[in-house]
Amino acid sequence: MERLWYGEASMKYPKQWIVMVNIEDEPKTNKGYGDIYLVTPDKKEAYDKAIELGNSMGRNMVIEGFDDTPQIGGLEIWSQ
Repeated sequence: MERLWYGEASMKYPKQWIVMVNIEDEPKTNKGYGDIYLVTPDKKEAYDKAIELGNSMGRNMVIEGFDDTPQIGGLEIWSQ
């Protein structure tokens, strides 16, 4: 398992769902970190694994990897 800050983990695994265990908060910096347990493209799988783990490996959480790819084009719908 790899220990990372939340923001670092979300940038390292874009477009993925990350299950982090052994969550700890750093009160001085107001950031948190934990061990990467699972990285998957499937949101349901990530949440199912977090529920299955419960508190067996300390606090856990699921975060989504940050995707900073610019969106080109697209369709906007305006309602009146």
